Amino acid sequence: MIINLLFIITGLFGFLTVIITMSNYIINRMMNRYLIFIFLLIAIRFLLFGIFPFGYLGFLQDYYVNYSKFLILIIPSFYLCFKNLIADEKLFLKSDLAHFIFPVVFLALNISIVSTYNFLTNAFYFSSYSVLFLYNIVYCFLAYDMLNKNIWAKREVSQVVNKHNRLIKYWTILLFSLLIINSLKLFTALFLDDNNHHGFIAGERFQWIGAIVWISTFIKILISPEILYGYPIFNNTLKEEKKPIKVMESDWIVEINKDFINLQDRKLKEKIDKNIVQYIVQIEKVSKEFEFFKDSRFSISDLAVKLNIPKSNLNYLFKYHSKISFSDYKKKIRIHHSIRLIESNYLKTNTLDTLAKEVGFASYNPFFTSFKNITGNSPQKHIAQQNEIP
Repeated sequence: MIINLLFIITGLFGFLTVIITMSNYIINRMMNRYLIFIFLLIAIRFLLFGIFPFGYLGFLQDYYVNYSKFLILIIPSFYLCFKNLIADEKLFLKSDLAHFIFPVVFLALNISIVSTYNFLTNAFYFSSYSVLFLYNIVYCFLAYDMLNKNIWAKREVSQVVNKHNRLIKYWTILLFSLLIINSLKLFTALFLDDNNHHGFIAGERFQWIGAIVWISTFIKILISPEILYGYPIFNNTLKEEKKPIKVMESDWIVEINKDFINLQDRKLKEKIDKNIVQYIVQIEKVSKEFEFFKDSRFSISDLAVKLNIPKSNLNYLFKYHSKISFSDYKKKIRIHHSIRLIESNYLKTNTLDTLAKEVGFASYNPFFTSFKNITGNSPQKHIAQQNEIP
């Protein structure tokens, strides 16, 4: 009875984790869909396994046998979860479907054969177990190799990056341990249940171990939701090495008193000093219109063409009359525009990923870093502060 209650509580915590995570989809950028899929399968499994002994949903028990077989889909899902966490991807990739071809075919054949024949030899079950075991070993190895190369063995010079890597390392170790524990639990059950062919399906003998492991994982996620997300989100817990650039701070220095050693710069100074204010006004005007900055490939050469100003003059301007580089200036303009969009409720119908690309960033990663450097807050924290304003 107590064990059945443990199963039910584990399932309920699993559903709660899935619901809370997905309800924050727009604000929280990185919803690792494969991790959510794993949580959902596990939650359904434990909830049903806990309910059946109480006499509820008894009509589903025959179907539960076949449902349990679908847990093989967790194996490639763990691998793809790690892959997306490392790559910081959210968009669905069609190529990922290739990883599910084997388990789907295996399931279809297994269910078809078992439902067609009343009696099957031990050789059939042994061969099925062997194929499944080898398949699991291959994906465990692929996951280990990918994690070891990209996270666990990674070394950085920056102290902040080292802290960052340690945080994500602990999370991936936890997930990989879940994969190994579930694999060992299943195949130990298969070995001990050699006279019970349903051992392949459920591995019931050690369900309570899995329940303890999974409920601990769900609770950890609920109290520390930041561990669900990819590399950028972990920066929320770290102090940036760079001093944040204050929003709306003037970036221009109109007059400078400097003796130029560089002959070319000295000539440019004599040539364009009288045009400095005009250049700044033109740049600020284009910046307010913003259209050109939406292009992630927009360069200082493109700006020179747009303003009909020699590129050398703009290089000089940003070198001596600007407090920040052209690259940082672009980021600042884009972040300012993203804040305006956030304040105009852009995120009610769009994600932060979409916002990043809308304002000119190639992906979410540089957007997150730039937002944090420029405003001093992460996008999520800025949104939360906006929502607190009456």
